Amino acid sequence: MAKIHIVTDSGSDLPKDVREKYNIHVVPLSIQFGDDIYRDGVDMSVTEFYKRLTEGSVLPSTCQPSPADFVKLYQEIAEPGDAIISVHLSSKLSGTYQSAFLASTMVEGLDISVLDTQSASIGIGLVSLAAAEAVQKGASKEEAVAFAEKRVEELGVYFVVDTLEYLKKNGRIGAAQAMVGSLLNIKPILTLAEGIVTPFDKVRGKAKALKQIQELIKEYSQKYPGRPLRIGITHANCAEEATKLGETLQANVDVHEIIISYIGPTIGVHVGPGTIAFLFYPID
Repeated sequence: MAKIHIVTDSGSDLPKDVREKYNIHVVPLSIQFGDDIYRDGVDMSVTEFYKRLTEGSVLPSTCQPSPADFVKLYQEIAEPGDAIISVHLSSKLSGTYQSAFLASTMVEGLDISVLDTQSASIGIGLVSLAAAEAVQKGASKEEAVAFAEKRVEELGVYFVVDTLEYLKKNGRIGAAQAMVGSLLNIKPILTLAEGIVTPFDKVRGKAKALKQIQELIKEYSQKYPGRPLRIGITHANCAEEATKLGETLQANVDVHEIIISYIGPTIGVHVGPGTIAFLFYPID
């Protein structure tokens, strides 16, 4: 009997236990420090990455997987006649989606659909999870793809960075804006609009920004009565803070589940340590 496989990339930041439970496969992006290249989640741990990011003098860069990387995994996990749903980082932020799409045209005998989540971090992971759950419940590939695409449409995203330095270095904001923000302790609440990092609001201080995000999630939840939220909270090396925020949301919002994980190197390169992100959608 033909099987349906779920594939994502290392930008998805799904915890290992969740990936294993739902049999979600991951193609890693690569992180480059100078001449040293590491596969995200394979050759370098999250802890090692943040240590090197904060203590080193070289700003790392990321490199998308090649189409050949995807072809290799697709052929490893699937038999002829099987289907694959490949769920990836926003095509506006990375060429990963394009690599996966190209790979899907290079493999014979497999029915492959490639999804652009228009998201990052655990937003990708939550969409992958939605597809995997649908498959486990007996959905066809087309039904699972439609279900995942609906989650893309409903996905809410807010995040706050601890420092504007990494967004500046990676060209996400201008130097003058970063300097003014640092002087005034401005913490922009950021979102993703059509797959692009977009300012949502500016708040004085991180604590106020996080409080405002929790209010925004509460307002979002009220738009979907009877549909509890699945929430992903990802953090760049501030686990205790993320856990407390999760507890507060649990007490104030109708929650199906909260998944807390690290922002891995793929996304961490661009946002820097201390970042906290909230990504969520309602459960049917």
